Amino acid sequence: MVLTIHQRSTQSSQLFIFGLCLLFRYINAYLTRTYDNPDEYWQGQEVAHNLVFGYGYLTWEWKEKIRSFAHPLAIAAVYKFLKWTGLDNTQALVAAPRYFQATLAAVADLSTYALAKKVFGNHIAFSMLFTTLCSWFNFLMAARTLSNSMEMVFTIVALNFWPLPGVVDMTDATWLKDYRVALILALTACVMRPTNGLIWLFLGVQLILSAKNYRFKVIVNAGIFCFLIMLIDAVIDTKLYTEHWTLSNLIFTPFFFFKINVVNNISLFYGVHTWHWYISQGIPAIFTTFLPLLAYGLYRIYHDSKIYNRVKSLLYLSVWVIIVYSLLAHKEFRFIFSIVPILLMITAYGIQQLGSIRWRKRTFILLVVTQLPLALYLSLWHQRGVIDVMHWLRTQPTISVSVLMPCHSTPWYSILHKETPMWFLTCEPPLDPTSLDESDTFYQDPVSFLQTQQDHLWPTSHVLLFDSLNPTLKEYLNQIGYVECKRFFNSHFHDDARRRGDVIVMCLSTE
Repeated sequence: MVLTIHQRSTQSSQLFIFGLCLLFRYINAYLTRTYDNPDEYWQGQEVAHNLVFGYGYLTWEWKEKIRSFAHPLAIAAVYKFLKWTGLDNTQALVAAPRYFQATLAAVADLSTYALAKKVFGNHIAFSMLFTTLCSWFNFLMAARTLSNSMEMVFTIVALNFWPLPGVVDMTDATWLKDYRVALILALTACVMRPTNGLIWLFLGVQLILSAKNYRFKVIVNAGIFCFLIMLIDAVIDTKLYTEHWTLSNLIFTPFFFFKINVVNNISLFYGVHTWHWYISQGIPAIFTTFLPLLAYGLYRIYHDSKIYNRVKSLLYLSVWVIIVYSLLAHKEFRFIFSIVPILLMITAYGIQQLGSIRWRKRTFILLVVTQLPLALYLSLWHQRGVIDVMHWLRTQPTISVSVLMPCHSTPWYSILHKETPMWFLTCEPPLDPTSLDESDTFYQDPVSFLQTQQDHLWPTSHVLLFDSLNPTLKEYLNQIGYVECKRFFNSHFHDDARRRGDVIVMCLSTE
């Protein structure tokens, strides 16, 4: 028997909550001035810029056809509008993708709020809204055009329609309509990132086991929608990769993704972490001061059988995702972003179960003074120099640029927005695991490397480097006519010694 504890919010109430979330996320977008992950630009905005404006660097992943154009196409629609309105040469080119993603983040906030009420009841409403907006990790990720951010949005919206055992009455066939909507959203999330399929594989098997009277319909609907969505994606990718609409030579990017990243283990090139990294570092770092409340929420859930029966499918899902991702060698915080809203729901429940209103108020204050400074620091200051320098270069007249930094340390044409000659140190995965990429080769002996780069765009009018490299290269650059002409603060600390210090611009002297 399903316990009904959810009362659907009125339309005016939903609009108010969405408006509040949207305003907050637009402020969030305005305050996002830093560089968190290269994929935000190099796998999203740079590809979209190439689609709309005809130039933009495509990394090795696009040459190997392991990424779908679904995510860049969404950003390309924003660029297309700017091009059509003539705003592409204004600051709107830089800001619009952030505000677009912030709008989607507001949808995710509302969906998390709605799902929490559906599972836990209306009493969790305020704690849930506070938790999702107060999270430093949500703040850091919300306005960034990462495929992980869009994947999270589609996942949490789809979960609102998905027939969760214990929450939805499986004996009533009315849930099948919502199930079809959920399938479309879930498959779109899988197109954005194939690994999202782990979530829906688990929930799909769970649904088949729970919906005893409707198993055939569940399987048939999943098969039909899966075939249609994947076919559409394959046709679009085939057109954009080959410039032909051919069904005889379809490009199915999930297959190439699995072959390159899993079978050939290319992902190991970008780092290997211990199996318990998500448990010992990932989740503690993402939740920080929320962590005790997450633990308390879990404790109270396991001691309330009615709530446990309603939330157990989401709990088991989270455990499943963490276990599977823990088995993969390469790990990042953003990889588990799709289950962060679920864990925040449990955290909000933990807050709601605190003894008194006084304790809850104290907890709210503690969370604000611990989460907000971290969110602001990472969004406003940490690694902002690599963004600021590209904005500055955009204002300069005819230039050519050499970036002597670890690969993909700065945005590229999606910020500069002019076909100026530029080159950077590449880091494409080597076919031979024992060989070094161009970036590693450079750092072994920077001066010797530059002396041999006659086939590159070298020397150039502007050279970018981190302050940590300045003692090594300053004398040589001065000798061949470069002087420091600009400096941008980048970070107070960095785990990569090569990226420490300010961003320095060396200009070719006219004397």
